[in-house]
Amino acid sequence: MAQMHIGNVKLDTPVFLAPMAGIADLPFRLLCRELGGVGLAGSELLNARAIVQGRDAICNKALPPLEDSPLSVQLYGALDDPLPEAAAWAVENGATIIDINMGCPIDKVCKKNGGSLLMKTPGKTATLAKQIIGACGDVPVTAKVRLGWGENELTAPEIAKRLEDVGIAAITVHGRTTSQKFSGNACLDGIAKVVEAVSIPVIGNGDIHSVESAMRMFDYTKCAGVMVGRHAMKEPWIFDDISRCLNGENANFRGRNAKIEVILRHLELILQYRSERAALHCITNRIALYGRTLGHIKPLKERVRLAKSADEIRDALEAWLTPEVSST
Repeated sequence: MAQMHIGNVKLDTPVFLAPMAGIADLPFRLLCRELGGVGLAGSELLNARAIVQGRDAICNKALPPLEDSPLSVQLYGALDDPLPEAAAWAVENGATIIDINMGCPIDKVCKKNGGSLLMKTPGKTATLAKQIIGACGDVPVTAKVRLGWGENELTAPEIAKRLEDVGIAAITVHGRTTSQKFSGNACLDGIAKVVEAVSIPVIGNGDIHSVESAMRMFDYTKCAGVMVGRHAMKEPWIFDDISRCLNGENANFRGRNAKIEVILRHLELILQYRSERAALHCITNRIALYGRTLGHIKPLKERVRLAKSADEIRDALEAWLTPEVSST
């Protein structure tokens, strides 16, 4: 069985669900876990100042039920934000790992001097990381970075080494620069240079969309784990497929019925943990992504997109289930 450790935390697989705002919410994390293969799931990225201020909408996103474990709670903020205090709160409330966001390229985060901007000040950022580690006791602290701000500022190996020196337990590297955002291709050479620079586990992230691309990430960069982000929205069973391959097993075949059942389960989890409004918003927006794995189902996608209730979505999906043919 492929396993790995981050600090004192043992993970069943080295395959991670990325922390993604508006995507990696509790229902989606539980869906991916149920399908199998998730060694560690990341929370949505959470504003440290909002946590310390006790804003329920943010704090509730960092309160995992028992079945949502192990969970890495990802925090973002600027150098002068209360990141250590927010990390201590998350630890007290069940976080398995604390992750510092140092790689988000989105203007909303960077304009608050968080995310990738922390990579521009390696020394001060390492000092902040040390303070966060001190606030977390025995709970490991990790960081997620990019290759650098731009092509002429590929600082990931330097900052990774500084972070290792102050006690960071693992580094996730997205193989693009901040200026690239999500354009172009992830650079495996850049991730490999970080692997060479440190002795702590490095998790490779970027353009993992299949078992083959995950294996290429492992083989080329020598990383300890892989993190799947946006592609999981289309195929939340990819974690199971990758983990099975790592263990020398074949991936499960999933026909159209099985995939529609996954969408139905996602719907039910959103209704259970959030609301019908959230379910409508999520499934009607994601049906196009799910649909790319289902073949020609334009009428189904249209019915789901036009649905006015969860019942209408459920009816539309169930109508596309093909009756099983008995072999007797």
